Amino acid sequence: MQYDLIIIGSGSVGAAAGYYARRAGLNVLMTDAHQPPHQEGSHHGSSRLIRHAYGEGEKYVPLVLRAQQLWDELAEISGEAVFERTGVINLGPASSAFLANVAASARAFQLEVEELDAQAVMQRWPEIRLPDDYRAIFEPASGVLRSELAVETWIRLAREAGCAQLFNCPVSAIHHHADGITIDTLDGEYHGKKLLVSAGTWVTRLLPDLPIQPVRKVFAWYQADGRYSSKNHFPAFTGELPNGDQYYGFPAEDNELKIGKHNGGQPISTPAGKGSVWRCRQRWFRILPVFA
Repeated sequence: MQYDLIIIGSGSVGAAAGYYARRAGLNVLMTDAHQPPHQEGSHHGSSRLIRHAYGEGEKYVPLVLRAQQLWDELAEISGEAVFERTGVINLGPASSAFLANVAASARAFQLEVEELDAQAVMQRWPEIRLPDDYRAIFEPASGVLRSELAVETWIRLAREAGCAQLFNCPVSAIHHHADGITIDTLDGEYHGKKLLVSAGTWVTRLLPDLPIQPVRKVFAWYQADGRYSSKNHFPAFTGELPNGDQYYGFPAEDNELKIGKHNGGQPISTPAGKGSVWRCRQRWFRILPVFA
């Protein structure tokens, strides 16, 4: 049997691609080395931010607005709460280029935002402490995506639509030929006209000639009291330090606060190439200036 599309790696990208490709009428095989959602992929960690007024540049805004439409559609179709509109507050020095880009993106696409000085932020959210020379831009329509729930939901919907799924079965090799591609797995060979490789760090093993450098991105949860919960109307956030380091965070479950570093990262050559996160955690406690 030859599939129209074979997907290697059924995490955030692969699960969505499998569902939408099957919905478009393609004969699809989704594969994964584990049972998604799982702890080995970039979707691990239960939640992700979605920001509309993009600080990385306004060229991303049409993509993210279309993505928001699809997230809302997924929630309606599935009945799952894959998105929570907590709002996102972007914090940084008054001279921040990132905040300037957030403002420019909002103007270019007429997005609803609210610009605040440090005093206004602290009055509205007493849990936040800002230097006097900081400012903020609040996006009320942005919020938190439930990444693992979304992957689980896409996989379920794709399966119900007739998508073939082969999980807990690593792909060991990819072969190109005139009629398409063949993949080798523990379960045998599978053939397809097209191939999507969305395997995260494992792509360096499957396609070693590609000039790709995997980078490990670390985040962690910190136990907190209820003031940092979405029930207390605490927003998701991005925060820039005076040295340019950028962090992000948002309320998590069980009164936790989840924080990660947006820029930078640890280059790794294999999926197992991980360093200690303790130094990163200590740094967050020491230099993140915005939370009391």
